[in-house]
Amino acid sequence: MPQNTTLAIADGASTPVVHTFYPSRIDTNNVAAFQERISGVPVGFPTITWSLRAPTSNSPAYKLSGKLTQPKVITTTDTSGKTVTSVDYSNLGTIELIVSERSTKQERTDLRVLLSNLLKATPIVSSVDDLESFW
Repeated sequence: MPQNTTLAIADGASTPVVHTFYPSRIDTNNVAAFQERISGVPVGFPTITWSLRAPTSNSPAYKLSGKLTQPKVITTTDTSGKTVTSVDYSNLGTIELIVSERSTKQERTDLRVLLSNLLKATPIVSSVDDLESFW
């Protein structure tokens, strides 16, 4: 079982910057949350969540779910002159893996690595980074 610890993840800049996500909570559904506390405004903290659901009698597979939310914060002044910070928009990435309880460790490793490498494949990079469709 992985320890609930800091996640350090490099971004895609030409000179990559490591973003540090600190553990913030584990909720009653066993969803772990990690936040990059880049400003003093919690509503703007980029957040990663991760969870693992064990097989049940109705679903004989493990379900792993992750999400990365990147809120973009703006600061405005309201009619009374008060400074207001709010989320203008958020970018969101989700991942879900469904693995059979009969799968081998190598099969699960292959699934994870193939997905990781899929996001690095040139056509997928063009689709995400440049918003290009397949033709």
